[in-house]
Amino acid sequence: MLKNNSSSAIVSIDQTPVSTKEFLYIYNKNNLNETPAGPSDIDEYLELFINFKLKVREAEALGLHRDSAFIKELEGYRKQLAAPYLTETKILDSLVKVTYERLKTEVNASHILIQAANDASPKDTMAAYEEIMLLSDMVRKGKDFGEIAYENSEDPSAKLNKGNLGYFTAMQMVYPFEEAAYRLPVDSVSGPVRTNFGYHLIKVHDKRPSQGRIQVSHILVRTPPDISPSDSTLAANRAREIYLKATGKEDWNLLCRQFSEDVGTKMKGGQLPWFKTGDISNIPSFEQAAFALEQMGDISEPVLTAYGWHIIKLDGKVGLETLEQLEPQIRSNLSANSRANLNQKELIKRLKEENKFKENNQVVEQALEFANENLNKGTWQSQDHWEHLEKVLFTIEKSTYKVSDFYRYVESKQPLKPQEKPYDMLRTAYEQYAADCLINFEEAHLADKHYDYKMLLKEYRDGILLFQLMESKVWNQAIQDTTGLKRFFENNQQRYQWDTRVVANTYNVENEAALDRVKNFIQQEYFVYNKYDFFGTGGSLNKAQVKILNEAAQLLTQSIHRHLVLQYDTTSHEANQLKAIIQEQLTRHQIAEAQITTEPLESGAQEFILFVASKSIDDLVDQMNKNNPLTIQVESGVFQKGENQFIDQVDWETGTHRLEVDERIVLVEIKEILPEGDQKLNEIRGQVISDYQIELESDWVKELRSKYPVEIYEKELEKIYEQYHQ
Repeated sequence: MLKNNSSSAIVSIDQTPVSTKEFLYIYNKNNLNETPAGPSDIDEYLELFINFKLKVREAEALGLHRDSAFIKELEGYRKQLAAPYLTETKILDSLVKVTYERLKTEVNASHILIQAANDASPKDTMAAYEEIMLLSDMVRKGKDFGEIAYENSEDPSAKLNKGNLGYFTAMQMVYPFEEAAYRLPVDSVSGPVRTNFGYHLIKVHDKRPSQGRIQVSHILVRTPPDISPSDSTLAANRAREIYLKATGKEDWNLLCRQFSEDVGTKMKGGQLPWFKTGDISNIPSFEQAAFALEQMGDISEPVLTAYGWHIIKLDGKVGLETLEQLEPQIRSNLSANSRANLNQKELIKRLKEENKFKENNQVVEQALEFANENLNKGTWQSQDHWEHLEKVLFTIEKSTYKVSDFYRYVESKQPLKPQEKPYDMLRTAYEQYAADCLINFEEAHLADKHYDYKMLLKEYRDGILLFQLMESKVWNQAIQDTTGLKRFFENNQQRYQWDTRVVANTYNVENEAALDRVKNFIQQEYFVYNKYDFFGTGGSLNKAQVKILNEAAQLLTQSIHRHLVLQYDTTSHEANQLKAIIQEQLTRHQIAEAQITTEPLESGAQEFILFVASKSIDDLVDQMNKNNPLTIQVESGVFQKGENQFIDQVDWETGTHRLEVDERIVLVEIKEILPEGDQKLNEIRGQVISDYQIELESDWVKELRSKYPVEIYEKELEKIYEQYHQ
């Protein structure tokens, strides 16, 4: 790592010097190696740094840094970046230990919620409190907690679970809720517990030692939200068949590759990340089934979730990690949730000492004397005529904070949280005002105290400006400038070429009988979807025949890929008469003649054969999987090398090619070979837009370099080279 102790400038952009210290700070932060590869590496990074600075300079010249949206966004990031510098380590250390002890126990609890936001009016807050107290009284009188939750709780899930949250552990609930749940004995009910959501009554059903973490694999059969009842049944049957194969000692990894519809895990045995109780509380049936598995390799029966049917296999189980292992995660979580409020008192105490906070107690008491009932109503106003408005409440360093400032703060924060006495409400508001002032003062001076913070804030500031400018100058322009995009594509057509491709289908089947059905389908270009016993003579149709034709018509209207096949003796007058009657009957169902095909039978044959045929691969899959949902899987499309593992294994020649993969038979049907050639813009628009953006940015940087003078200070650069050589 190169030392950044120089205060000299390494470069100037539009006559504004940029310090070597800033350049090296950013270089060291982004350079993954301890040392650069050499001076050329430094030169390359310096060019990128200059390009970045040029874009920021252009954004400033356009006044983007004065835009209200930019200022608001940067302020939000400033708050986030300041947070780690406003944390008290001692109180945090204590919270880490308490949290780890709680992680050793899992709590099963129910709750009843009456909503009341933090900023609710005193009237609404009191109404919520009174309602929760009424429900508490009902619980004390013996009414079933779950029924009260079902009928009254404002947690939407209560209609499904009667308020039962299942098992959870530390850091999975908001802190006041967790605090109450862990302190309650089993089978007891809390008084009202206030959180950001409102008022809760909590009943603890059970406490158990931590189950630790587990890792499982799964095979997923998806059931989309809009799945039809028949398809839902097919999915359930498919999952059952896979389960029977898995418990029948068939290879798990093989089954995953063959049947799982979780694309992200199927090729790696279906394995999911480690998790603990409560981590996947949104799919409780999965979590419950997973933790119910006891021995490594145990497999669950199919479990239904919102995603579909899962067959779950236990791969690993470990106890709770040590405090040392979990401490970084616990600290991160504590700093991000409501527990952070617990360290504010210690923080304020430290900030008062560091920033020389001095309070005028007499003036504070005079200011608090003006508390009245209007605070409860949210209509309190300061006394403009009061002679002490300009008196100083306290000072922070050399900054003064007056009574008038505090009163304006109170007016802006109304309604205040309700308390019994107006004086107490105003006292609480004052303490919060003083704390806010101390934190705001500290934030405003963090850059003076911490160079890392200063540079990080600058990075965010420049990054936001750059994003806004890149969006308008490069990204959006490449999308909206259709003429320019087309011209760029045509000028670079040689870059956009197809390799040889094939139009193909792959049929992954279970056995030879299924393969024969597929071969017949390919040869005939259709298969018999539904065959009917249709006996009779010309003249008229009987009731059975009418019923058959009505059913056939319904199948024909469901898909344009289906047609009715009539096989009969075309020399027979009676048979031709019957054919005409059939066509007339189907016309009433708006079946076009194009969907009716005739095929001759041998002369003199008495049979009249009628069936619905289909040219649809989807129909073939549905038909073959009706009894065994694992019989066939089909993939169709246009493929290049590397896009389909089966197609890559055969010679690219039109026709069919047989493979045996993972104990199944795969028939690859190559229908057409598409030669190398030009790609069309609509086929690869996304890639062309990306390339066009690169060109636009390159041209723009050249323009900026001619617009804003750039000077590199070679002597300063030589110093950096010397560091490298040393």
